[in-house]
Amino acid sequence: MKRKNYSSNPLQVRLHTITEESLNNLIQDNEYCQKKNIISKSDAVRSALFNFCKDYESYKFNKLNSL
Repeated sequence: MKRKNYSSNPLQVRLHTITEESLNNLIQDNEYCQKKNIISKSDAVRSALFNFCKDYESYKFNKLNSL
């Protein structure tokens, strides 16, 4: 049985025009995408969100340990 990696409820995200243009340019840069292992716009968004969540978890951990 194939393991499910993603949520059952996909998020819809509205991007600012400039952000969408930048994301389109990023996806067209094959060298950069290959270097960062990005295949689609979703990969880029997931990667950035993952880093943001990782930073938040680190913040919570440090806050808990500083008490």
